[in-house]
Formats: sequence, C-alpha cells, structure tokens
Amino acid sequence: MKNWKAIIGVIAIFILGGLAGSITTIGLVRHRLVHGHGSQMFQDLIVRRLSWELRLDRDQRTQLRVIVAEGQGEMKVIRKQIQPQVEDLLTRSEAKVRVLLRPDQQEKFDKLIAERKAQWAQSDGG
Repeated sequence: MKNWKAIIGVIAIFILGGLAGSITTIGLVRHRLVHGHGSQMFQDLIVRRLSWELRLDRDQRTQLRVIVAEGQGEMKVIRKQIQPQVEDLLTRSEAKVRVLLRPDQQEKFDKLIAERKAQWAQSDGG
C-alpha cells in the first residue's frame, strides 16, 4: 500500500510540474504574440520542430526558414483579405450568444468581448 502512495505522489509531482511548465509557456507565447514577436517566434518554432523531427542539415534549415517566412507573408495578405468577413461573423455570433444570456451575464460577456478586442488590437500593432 505504501508503494502505491509513493507512485501516486511521484506521478502527481510530474503532473504538477508539467502544468506549471505549460502555464509558463502559454504566458510566454501570449506575451510575445501580444507584443508583436509572435511571427518570428512561430517561424522559429516550426523550423526547430521540423529540424529536430527530420534531422535537417544547416542548408535545409536555411531553406526552410525562407519557405516558412514566405508562407507567413502570404498568410498575412490572406488574413487581411478575409478580416472583414471574420469580423462580421464574430459580430453576428456575439449577438446570437447575447440573446441566450441573462442581463448580468450579458454585462460580463460585453466586458470579456471588449477585453478580447483590446488584446487583438494590441497584438495587431494598434
């Protein structure tokens, strides 16, 4: 019985450590995205992951960086093209959700939406 307690304790420590690491990582990613470092960080993440998984050599990594940067540039253009449609969809969805809510919930929902929009505006550089 004592062995089970020790095993459960060790597992719990690993789980808590993993959660703490995840929370820290999420905070770092969010900080970088909000403060405009997200694009480069995302590129680095892709290159590192594929380099590790595929054991890419230096030349391959260099070429991959160019491909990923070009892809992100194209995604920015596409994102700007569809942004009005996305905003319209979000506005309609917010209105549908608002109908479901009680007045006290609507007030909280409006606050959450305002906070989220402020974060998006800040991460977009204005």
